[in-house]
Amino acid sequence: MTDNSEPENEINRVLEHKAEQIANRPFRRWHTNFGMIASLGGVIIMPILIGLFGGGYLDEVYPQHFSWRLSGLFLGFLWGIINAYFWIKTEDRKIAGLNCSSDKEDK
Repeated sequence: MTDNSEPENEINRVLEHKAEQIANRPFRRWHTNFGMIASLGGVIIMPILIGLFGGGYLDEVYPQHFSWRLSGLFLGFLWGIINAYFWIKTEDRKIAGLNCSSDKEDK
């Protein structure tokens, strides 16, 4: 009898935990993810600024028939988007790992 009730208790405990997480979701405030949003902005903006200033320098030192500054802006934008993609992917793995480890600790 204990063999059957033990898995049922575990299932009930996990369901209660998940229901509590879902119930707490609407009470989050706007500032809970503000740090992550600000970091993401920095991950995107910094390569763009590096491309702009680097392109401006190249425009002065090595003038060409095309704009180095515009090329640097475009390359910085691409670099920023790729950085953001990998940064979000890494953060998602960290968050998923924390959720999985907290679920295992509760057991």
